[in-house]
Amino acid sequence: MRLQMNPLPASVKNYELSSDSNLLEYLSEFKKTGYVSKFIGSKSDLNLGKPHLKLFSGLPEAALSSIRVKKKAFYKDWSNKAYFEAVKLNSIIRYFVYSNASNSLLEIEYVIHQNINKNSDLFLQNKYVFVENIFDYFHDILIDIAIRQCYGGAVKSDPEFCKAVELLLKQPISFGEKYISHLLKFSFVKTKTNYNQGREYLRDFVIKGKFQELNQSSFDEYEKLSISDDIFYTSLPNYLYLSVINIGNQLANFFIDISLNPAVFKKLESEQRMIIEKYGHSITIRRLGKMIYLDAAISETMRLGTNTISMKQSLCDIYLSNGILLPKGFFTKFNTVTYNRSSDIFLNHPHDYIPERHFKIGTKLNEISKTNLVWGLECPCPYRKYISIFMKFFISTVIRKYEVSQGDENSEVEHGGYFFDFFVQHAKKSLYLRQREI
Repeated sequence: MRLQMNPLPASVKNYELSSDSNLLEYLSEFKKTGYVSKFIGSKSDLNLGKPHLKLFSGLPEAALSSIRVKKKAFYKDWSNKAYFEAVKLNSIIRYFVYSNASNSLLEIEYVIHQNINKNSDLFLQNKYVFVENIFDYFHDILIDIAIRQCYGGAVKSDPEFCKAVELLLKQPISFGEKYISHLLKFSFVKTKTNYNQGREYLRDFVIKGKFQELNQSSFDEYEKLSISDDIFYTSLPNYLYLSVINIGNQLANFFIDISLNPAVFKKLESEQRMIIEKYGHSITIRRLGKMIYLDAAISETMRLGTNTISMKQSLCDIYLSNGILLPKGFFTKFNTVTYNRSSDIFLNHPHDYIPERHFKIGTKLNEISKTNLVWGLECPCPYRKYISIFMKFFISTVIRKYEVSQGDENSEVEHGGYFFDFFVQHAKKSLYLRQREI
């Protein structure tokens, strides 16, 4: 897929950027268009850049609609009532997950170590254990955690349930260039997607009583919260996808980042040692709040690992500040890849992994700002506080038990670049773990 400049104004030249390379180039002429571009062959009509953030995020839903696109892309077969009911039910899941965060930390720690220690024999035989694909490695761990949180650990004994979860996670729920045409195309033949098949099994799993049967000891808690069966069909699968795919990608990128930057890893280790000496070994939400350098390191990974905020459809003709027209019916995205690599906002060396920059520009990990668009903007992610806690807990748990590296300190390791789609993902996927205590 190639990138060409929007040809609407006659004065604007056309440029093409090959996506075969991981090197993201910046052309000086790019600014002449006011940061407006188009991917050849994409279903999105325009990609907007930095000067248009305020307009993209500030226009009302009646003018530039994200709901219209979500309905067309992901909920084609849902009635408007079912869609909006599902949005309401999200608040119940959000309350349940966040209010139980402090109680679930010990179980999460147990699941992390249980999964990593499957390779305990390798740790005994070798100084380092080589992880060939950290994205797949964390994917499996996060599935285990998410299933326990959402449906209880006992349900893993049902192979059909596990199969349904895998179907759910195969759905390309994104607005990445790779999937836009597939998501938005009109089809005369209604076929069930993997995602819908997974949802339907999970719904029947609850409605037909299998869930209650396997979770007899804890089902009273669900009843006390008055959780309806619909929540297992609508909101809970969305949360499960978020927990495994979205968080998993950022965690994997983070561990590649610190494996490529030994100096950053040493600072993270030092911070953990300081907290252990001052507060003891147990990790609480309050102690997570003391991990300031970890906040900055995660913020830096998210800056480099985030692409579009969302895609919207214009419901009327809209003119940009530079005179370019977004006609009614256009699909438009905001390009955070270029935004997040702007020296105007992120200071010197914006392509490099430097956590310290966030102390200077004032980024807060779980707060939305012009230096932190990962949570969205006008409609921020409702799970951002919990995700921040979860990521910090996951990372600090691993750092305390394992050294993360690219192996031999004396050998020079190439970065490898990134793959750019809905997620920005490290091309390098491998790293080494060495078991030890700090």
